[in-house]
Amino acid sequence: MRIITLHCDYIKFKPLKKAIKQPEEIKEKEEKEMKECLVVLTAVEKGDNDRVVKELIEAIKKTASEVKTKNIVIYPYAHLSSNLASPDSALEYLVEAEHTLKEIGYNVVRAPFGYYKSFELRVKGHPLSELSKEFRGEEEDIKDFKKKPKVIELEEEPSKILRQLGRTKLDTSKIKESDHRILGQRLDLFSFNEAAPGMVFWHKNGLVILNELISYWRELHKREGYEEISTPFILDSRLWKVSGHWRLYRENMFITDYEGREFAVKPMNCPGAMLVYRSKTRSYKELPMRLAELGIVHRKELSGVLSGLLRVIKFTQDDAHLFVQEEELQNEITNVLKLFIEVLDKFGFEYSFTLSVRSEEKKDKYLGDDKLWNSAEEKLASALKKLNLKYEVVKGEAKFYGPSLDVVIKDSLGREWQCSTLQLDFNMPQRFELKYIDKDNKEKTPILLHRVIFGSLERFIGILLEHTNGNLPLWLSPIQVRIINFTDRNLKAAEKVLETLKKEIPNLRIDSDFRNTTVSDKVRDAELMKVNYLIVIGNKEEENGTLAIRARNSKPQFGVKMDDFVKELKEKIEKRI
Repeated sequence: MRIITLHCDYIKFKPLKKAIKQPEEIKEKEEKEMKECLVVLTAVEKGDNDRVVKELIEAIKKTASEVKTKNIVIYPYAHLSSNLASPDSALEYLVEAEHTLKEIGYNVVRAPFGYYKSFELRVKGHPLSELSKEFRGEEEDIKDFKKKPKVIELEEEPSKILRQLGRTKLDTSKIKESDHRILGQRLDLFSFNEAAPGMVFWHKNGLVILNELISYWRELHKREGYEEISTPFILDSRLWKVSGHWRLYRENMFITDYEGREFAVKPMNCPGAMLVYRSKTRSYKELPMRLAELGIVHRKELSGVLSGLLRVIKFTQDDAHLFVQEEELQNEITNVLKLFIEVLDKFGFEYSFTLSVRSEEKKDKYLGDDKLWNSAEEKLASALKKLNLKYEVVKGEAKFYGPSLDVVIKDSLGREWQCSTLQLDFNMPQRFELKYIDKDNKEKTPILLHRVIFGSLERFIGILLEHTNGNLPLWLSPIQVRIINFTDRNLKAAEKVLETLKKEIPNLRIDSDFRNTTVSDKVRDAELMKVNYLIVIGNKEEENGTLAIRARNSKPQFGVKMDDFVKELKEKIEKRI
């Protein structure tokens, strides 16, 4: 059995038509809605049994307790597995889970089985809001698993292994031309392979985009006084117990061992930053301390939910952890917000802000005293007001360790994405016993700010590719300029222009197309590769020493002087426009 649990503000669903010959009988096909709920997307598999159902119920109880909800939606979701149980068995186990949960006090709604359904949901933004789990029946109960897979020695059958671990195939019939996965293939940006499911293989062109984003990120953070750090990928499990991730997130972590010690591949960067802070005694004079990290993290995901760059197992998170005194909090929050705005404006996104605060009815579930909470919430709101930013207050959505401020961006297709976030944390500094010596020579605990701008760089690139339909700005584009010759007679002149531009702008990403084919073919190929500037060298250009330039999606300009074009390129690249 495979499940995904989603802690949602709400879910709405409506059965549309039969998906199997004999679906569950239902009396009505009206839309149903449940708010403040745990949605359990469930696929029942061959070999599942009563023990697996008990494990399912225990997993639901545990997660529901952690996110503090009694509202459960059991939602049949066959897409999670290709090893599905028979409809009769699947329905029986889902009904059993529903009845058992109701008997022990949960408010349960089960979506109808065997129907195509329309559904809409909004998932919350905390670390436990999206989890995936897998349960297995006993091996002797599963016919499909009775035959153990044959172990293949690499030296014996390498070709067979390579066929098995081939390129992940993309069904382009079900997605739009502007989908980042199609653009990734067409522009030769990245690929996926079954040798490392959910992990990106960056090609030369794609790595250009990633590295340019990283260079921009580093430039901003150096300017703003951040110290860049790098922490290990694998850390002792005891550290994750201190941070709380072991209890709350263990099922989504990759576990390994070394010399009898249990380790975990990091799903978050926070504990590593805490150890950097703890590496020596800190003084108030060192605060605010801004530690930034482009940390590579891994999170277990079921294969059925992986989706190109938007949902992966391995990704780069642009974390920062700011250790501040209370009197510094307002200024640091304001500066982070300014950084958010500068970056999002650079890429042309629309965006809005939400402020998640405590619920008065559930004060007992939050860490930290009332005075500190009230001050923190007030400072977040004050920073938003100071910058004249409209925002929505969401009560009861604060994390247990502090209030948070989230930025929702809207792309050119009208879809909303949550990327940037700023979270106050009163919990982790206490758990890691972080201290600094104040001006009165007394020990105090710093306030911690967690902050990301891009969130996941992989996901951000996926969103950006679809937002721009692959038409990236000059500074990000893998191929900035391409030169073509009109005829073979113009080849030497075109080669000379190529060498001149390389000399004038050493880091320019420029290539050429001197094939013996028509100009229209070369122009079309350049358009398909989303090249920013196409230079055509013909007889007139060769005679006059000028350039014919076609900017992407624009009409050609003739008689352009080399010096003017070089100046334009340098300015756009330097200013990142």
